[in-house]
Amino acid sequence: MEDSDQENQGNAASTGGGLRWVILALVLVGGLWLGIQALRNAEPAGAGGSQGGGASQGPPPATVIVAPVTQTPVQETRSVTGTLRAMERANVAAQESGAVLEVKVDVGDSVKKGDVIALLDERRLKASLLEAKANLTASEAAISERSAESERAKRDLEMKEKLFSQRAVAEREVLDARESTEVKEARLKASKDQVDAMQSALELLEVRLSDATIKAPFDGRIVSRHVDPGEWIAPGNPVVTLISTGKVEAWMSVPERFIGQITSSGNRLSIIADGSGESAEVISLRQVADIDPVTRLFPVVVTLNDKNGSLAPGLSVHADLPVGEESARLGVPVNAVIESYQGASVMKVVQTGDGLPVAERVPVTTLFRRNEIVYVESPDLKPGDQVVVEGNERLFPGTPLMVATPEKKSENAEEVKTEVKP
Repeated sequence: MEDSDQENQGNAASTGGGLRWVILALVLVGGLWLGIQALRNAEPAGAGGSQGGGASQGPPPATVIVAPVTQTPVQETRSVTGTLRAMERANVAAQESGAVLEVKVDVGDSVKKGDVIALLDERRLKASLLEAKANLTASEAAISERSAESERAKRDLEMKEKLFSQRAVAEREVLDARESTEVKEARLKASKDQVDAMQSALELLEVRLSDATIKAPFDGRIVSRHVDPGEWIAPGNPVVTLISTGKVEAWMSVPERFIGQITSSGNRLSIIADGSGESAEVISLRQVADIDPVTRLFPVVVTLNDKNGSLAPGLSVHADLPVGEESARLGVPVNAVIESYQGASVMKVVQTGDGLPVAERVPVTTLFRRNEIVYVESPDLKPGDQVVVEGNERLFPGTPLMVATPEKKSENAEEVKTEVKP
C-alpha cells in the first residue's frame, strides 16, 4: 500500500514538471513574437525628422550608380565560328625521274615564287640534249645539200624543156629531168620536216632539263618535306608541301536563317583567332551556296590579309557577322540588364517631384551585345533615361534611390570617390 502511494506521488511530480516546461516554452514563443511585431512597427532611425512625425514609412533609400540610355546607329551582329584555310596548298612534285642531289628548304622556311626547292641529277638529260643538238646540226646540213640539189634539178629541167621546144632533145630526157626535180623537192621537204621534229625534241629536252630543278610555284611556307638527298623519285612524287602566305581564308559556319541577311564585303568585320587573339584586315566576303543538311549551316568565306604571317591555317576563329541593315537602337550598359524568370528588365530612375527618385522595373527585349553595351527594345525607354548599373539586384519597384556618380580618378588618388545627390 505504501509502495502504491509513493508511485502515484512520483507520477504527479513528473506530470507537474512537464507542464512547467510547456508553459515556459509558450512564454518564450509569445515574447519572441511580440518582439518581432515591435521591430516591424518601430520607426526607422532618423526617418522621423525627414518624413515628419506620425507619417507612414516605406523602404529605406538605396544608394546606386546609374548610366544614361543611349541611341546610336548600329548594325546587328551574330557571333559565328570558323576555321582558317590557306588560299593555296600544293604538294610540289617532281616532273622528272632521277636521284635527289639536294633539298634546299626545310619545314617552316618561307619561299618566294621561283625559289629553288630541290635539285635532281640531270646528267642523263644533258647527254640527251647534246645528242639532239648534234642530230639537229646534221639535219640542217642535209637541208642545205638537198636544197642545192633541188635548185640544180629545176635549172636542168628548164634547160631541157627549152631544148625540147627547139627539137634538140628527146621527150624522154625532159620527162627524166622532171621526175628528178620532183624527187629532189620531196627529199628537201622531208629534210625540213625532220629538222622541225628535231627542234621540237630539243625544246622538250630543254624543258625536262629545267624540270630537274624543282622551284616554288607561289609565295608560301614549307609545312612538310617528303624526300632527302640520295632518294630516287619518279614523276608525280611529292617533294614538299607548300601553303601560300599573305592571304588566308576564314570559313565561317552561319545559321541558315541569316542566309538572306548576310551583307556584302563592304561591312566592317573583325575575325579573331581564338588561340592568339590576332585579327587581320578583311579583303572580301562571299557566300557558298552549300547548306549542310544536318547542322543547317552554310559557309561564308572571308578573305583576310595576313601580312605578319600570324594566322596559320587550321586555327579556330570567331567573328561578329553583320546581318540586316544599320539602324538607330537603344543601348544600355551590360550591368543594367537583370535576367529573371520574368525575362530581361532594367531598373529605370523615375523622379517623384519633391522626394527622392524611385526605381521602376522596365521589361526589355534584348537584341544583341556589342562590347559592353546591350542593345534593347522597350516602349518605356527613351534616350537620356537613367538606368541603374550598380545596386540593381537588391532593388524593388518603388524603392527610393540615392544616386552616386563615380568621379574620374585623379593622378594622386588611388580610390574612386562618390558624390551622393538626390
